[in-house]
Amino acid sequence: MEKIYKFAVLVLFLIGGTLFLFNNFVTNYNQEIEKTKNKIDGVEFAHKLQKFILKLQKLRGYSQFDEISLNQLDWDVIVNNTQLIKSDVKKDILEIKQFNKLYPVLYDNDYGYIIDEIENLIQSHQEDKTILYQKYTYEIEQLKEKMYYLGFKSKLLLESEGDKYFLIEIMLKHLPNAIEVVGKIRAKTTKAILENVTDAELKYSIQSNCLLCEEHTKQIYKTINEINDDIEKTRLLSLLDNINNETKKMQEFVKKTVVSEHISMNALEFFTLSTNVIDKMFALYGTNAEFLNQKLNKKLNELEETKLYGIIIGAAVFLFIVVTIISMVRGYMLYTRSEKKIKNNLTSIIELKNDLEKCKTIAELSSSALYFFAKKFNIVQGAIYLFNEENNKLYLASSYATNEMKPIIELGEGLIGEAAAQMRHLHTHISDEKTRSFSIESIVIEPTNVCTVPLISYEKIFGVLQLGLIKENAIVHNDDFNYFIDMIIGFLRDAKYSEINKKYIELIDKHVITSKTNTKGIITDVSDAFTRITGYSKDEVIGKSHSIVSHPDTPKELYKKMWEIILSGKIYKGEFKNLNKNGEEYWIESTITPQMDKYNNILGYSAIIHDITDKKRIEEYSITDALTGLYNRRFYNSNFDKEYKISKRENKNLVLLIIDIDYFKQFNDKYGHQRGDEVLKAVSLAMKSIFKRANDYVYRLGGEEFAVSFYTNNQKDALDRAEALRKNIQELKIEHSGSSVSKYISISVGLTCITKECIREADEIYRITDETLYRAKNNGRNRVEVTSFNP
Repeated sequence: MEKIYKFAVLVLFLIGGTLFLFNNFVTNYNQEIEKTKNKIDGVEFAHKLQKFILKLQKLRGYSQFDEISLNQLDWDVIVNNTQLIKSDVKKDILEIKQFNKLYPVLYDNDYGYIIDEIENLIQSHQEDKTILYQKYTYEIEQLKEKMYYLGFKSKLLLESEGDKYFLIEIMLKHLPNAIEVVGKIRAKTTKAILENVTDAELKYSIQSNCLLCEEHTKQIYKTINEINDDIEKTRLLSLLDNINNETKKMQEFVKKTVVSEHISMNALEFFTLSTNVIDKMFALYGTNAEFLNQKLNKKLNELEETKLYGIIIGAAVFLFIVVTIISMVRGYMLYTRSEKKIKNNLTSIIELKNDLEKCKTIAELSSSALYFFAKKFNIVQGAIYLFNEENNKLYLASSYATNEMKPIIELGEGLIGEAAAQMRHLHTHISDEKTRSFSIESIVIEPTNVCTVPLISYEKIFGVLQLGLIKENAIVHNDDFNYFIDMIIGFLRDAKYSEINKKYIELIDKHVITSKTNTKGIITDVSDAFTRITGYSKDEVIGKSHSIVSHPDTPKELYKKMWEIILSGKIYKGEFKNLNKNGEEYWIESTITPQMDKYNNILGYSAIIHDITDKKRIEEYSITDALTGLYNRRFYNSNFDKEYKISKRENKNLVLLIIDIDYFKQFNDKYGHQRGDEVLKAVSLAMKSIFKRANDYVYRLGGEEFAVSFYTNNQKDALDRAEALRKNIQELKIEHSGSSVSKYISISVGLTCITKECIREADEIYRITDETLYRAKNNGRNRVEVTSFNP
């Protein structure tokens, strides 16, 4: 009787507790759903209110115009726009008056008083601009205050969850303030333009509002950057960048107009410019509100779904309790008998899991598993082999209570190989007289039964478990045993793949030059091979840009082209000359691939790099003059013709200079050939310092004769660069007493400007340029003579 009484108390307790918890659950979720709906209504209410405020701000701006200061056409536009906005405001007022029904929780009587004042204001015929400005500003400030208070009534401002908090700050605080400041700048600057005069007070007010505008913009930037959702952040920042650009244009005009009083546009044009800024701010406001609304609706859906699931689960739990009570009566005795066994098995599962989680290698996992079987099932000996798919062999992972096990077993070899080949259990019984002579894989053991169990993963052989038992035990047909096997296979599979991946990663890291950067080009990771070629450690390069290894000779246009390609989401492949930590040059061929998310947003860039230093050195030796380091005559013969074809294809003007050092033979005769070689090097360095653009080429054709090719916009620019070279050579002030034109080393230059319409051959261009050089020599040397090629 006492047991029945206790059982009845338990039943009542379970049912009562379930109903109590279920009621609390439903009540709590109903409250949360109601709060979320109020927040959604608050977002909608605030959005409509801000849109209404925008119209009042525009009316305030138009109130600063007068017919006297404008031409008739502009005045008609303003009058027409004012009438249209007032008509919209009246419609909005009718809608706002219905907010007490649409948003009963959020609406209060103060809105009625404010709306009445606005109705009187837009129907009045007040002429004084200052009074109108003040009245409109007062009404706008009242509405802004109500909108901020709306954040408390709707519980929006009490939101503390992640991105929603920042979106609410932007919507209820920062953006309305920024819009109002720009609205004041619009109205006051319009007035200043119309009156064509700015007193100190008005000037100070406008300047203060400009500073406030910058502060609000910075605050919005800061708040948006706190948002975790990259998509929302990117879209909001993009809109804000656009607003910031437009705001800067507006502020620049304000500074020119208000501070320097130099007016460059009329009032209506400025009004349109600043209105465009406000419209874009409101577009940002709308996008921000849209993101916030999406998050709140998502939360609402989740709450309603959770509530529904809770109700279903609650009903299921209640039903389960009823069924359980019935089952408890029927199975009470059975449960008592099996309780200990269930507890022991559960403890074993947890124990095995905890032991395996502590292991890091395959050997440790295998040893822990065998030791577990020894304790749980009285195993006297055991071994685990894992299958290698590359050579179709079984490798010993670990053994228990054995002398030596064969480390490698072929498929079909012995009990282990046979179990793996057939993918089935093998149970071997050993009679008493054969106990001491039976062996598993050549190891003498004493068990009476041997179970060889294939380890199957995804319908493929993964390995083999062999166990020796003292007495016959059908463990392979035990559900718990199979669960233990599955758990062990899972841990071994993860460890095996982890070790394989680790080897591949180590191999790639050691031998493949790779680097990863974020979207700004800052290095986030490099391989060991990268550190070897650059000489920098990982700590020295991570967090920096690739400029740490860039060579100053690499044209900026090359990097610009690279960024244009990868920013468009395409793969870039190109060659770069770099400097390692010791200042030594090396060449690489880099393939840069943008890393994308599922929305095709670029997350960063990865580069696979090949060392082509030896290749580039061989190329450089074949086209470089050994003495001066300039390109040689051989490279000129191939490259100038190529550049000439490019100039015609891309409609560019090409320039060819042929240069000769004046009286260089006399210099060698007087100062010696070693000194002459030094002069050739000095002149070469001067040429490279003048002609260092991406498509500038400087050649030594032979002896003291040089050539330069480059693109130009016009002949004057080409002549200026040639003259700069001539003066630069003379300013080296290398003494040359054997020259009759200068006491220092000087040059003569023949220049031809080849227009894009020219159809002459490259050899003829060289011949005519050489003739131009001789004309420079004949006309007194130390000068530049010009020939222009026409079609």
